[in-house]
Amino acid sequence: MSAYKKVMKQIHASEEFKSKMQKEMMDYEKKEKRIFMKNVRLMVGSLVACAVIAVVGVVVLPNINNNAALDLTERIVVDNSGPAASAAVNIEGVITEVGEDGLSFTLDNGMEVVVTDETELGIDGPTAPPKEEQLFEPTFRVGNLIGGFTEDTSANPVTATVIYTNWNFENPIR
Repeated sequence: MSAYKKVMKQIHASEEFKSKMQKEMMDYEKKEKRIFMKNVRLMVGSLVACAVIAVVGVVVLPNINNNAALDLTERIVVDNSGPAASAAVNIEGVITEVGEDGLSFTLDNGMEVVVTDETELGIDGPTAPPKEEQLFEPTFRVGNLIGGFTEDTSANPVTATVIYTNWNFENPIR
């Protein structure tokens, strides 16, 4: 500001011009201070962000890369009343041909299956859905998806021990 005053004394200008210039210089100094403070805030914020990233890199990342296995057994919760089942399935496919007796059929993978009086139909057990909600049709027909189990997979034809699923998703019969 002092340089301005020296220059203004040397110039023979009107008082009105001098007051306008002085006001503009004051406004300019205020704007300049605001911009400087914004820059300072931006630099401080960037420095803090870099510090946080550095701390995460030094403290957290080495813990992630250790080769110790996580033990999640304490987190496992078993609800024995919940619906869950595991069934062995070694008869599966889509029926391509049904025998005249209606109880023998050929699957798309070439397996020939025979259903006998001893063959269990549907899913049973304490967690099984009701029979009317199971995916099981009253007859075996071409296009039905079959899922079941046999004890001897090498026999030809195989005798089904259990047929869990007999369903045609495109044209179901209930």
